[in-house]
Amino acid sequence: MKRALLMLCLAINGYADTIDHYMNIANNIPQMEMKADPQSQAWARSARIVLTLTCDGIADSLKLANDTASQQGHALFCISAGAQVTPEILNDLIQQTYRSLPNSQTEKDKMTVSQIALLAMQKQYPCPGGGLPTKEINQSAVWGASH
Repeated sequence: MKRALLMLCLAINGYADTIDHYMNIANNIPQMEMKADPQSQAWARSARIVLTLTCDGIADSLKLANDTASQQGHALFCISAGAQVTPEILNDLIQQTYRSLPNSQTEKDKMTVSQIALLAMQKQYPCPGGGLPTKEINQSAVWGASH
């Protein structure tokens, strides 16, 4: 069982880099949960855990990037004091944002999960005055000179 879980995690991480892969996994979880066989149920539980871990990592990265941008006076998004973005909340925001994007399906599907997550955070937690669009922020200052 542990070996199967490890293989699933590696497979999902390898294919969840773009939002179309992420959404495929997210959309298959309810279907697999409905099946009676233990392997389908185990897959659904494992997939849910992997998506939660993915969202946790993305949330941490976005928070660090936003903290750096805020120190420079150009926050990417503005969360009220005391509010927290859990992996479950971010997962919901990612899926909602993906579905609501006006881009063509092909354009949307090429985006990364992190790109959709950033758009979701900017939409859910806008800064007063609109803040700065992501492309206007000095990326080397946000991510470090090596990127």
